[in-house]
Amino acid sequence: MTVTTDTLDERMELGHVIRVRADGSVTDEHGVYAPEVYSATDQIGQFVGLDTRDGGWSLMEGYTGQYGYRGPVMHASEYVGGRMAEDILATPGLYVAVVVNVLSDTEEDPEPAGWAVAYREDA
Repeated sequence: MTVTTDTLDERMELGHVIRVRADGSVTDEHGVYAPEVYSATDQIGQFVGLDTRDGGWSLMEGYTGQYGYRGPVMHASEYVGGRMAEDILATPGLYVAVVVNVLSDTEEDPEPAGWAVAYREDA
């Protein structure tokens, strides 16, 4: 089945790595694992950055519709579609939707801040 901008979101389940090929086709990428992504906060709960903790991956930015924010963390109500899906299908490489967990000094289990799409260039 051909993946389109309308169906890419269904294909990109959280943690499921896909490969976009030069011809725009999409395949599952077995043996490659999604990076762990964390959001860090300071003492007053302000967002200060992300750490992918796995080499070679970067996060796509500028696709969220959140007011006044253009970073990589998407709201739970958003999906892989529109311009983000167009850009993914037009750029060969590895892609994966990942949960972004908040690191905190006061909580043992991280809470999700949202999700993001991690990208790694074709090797």
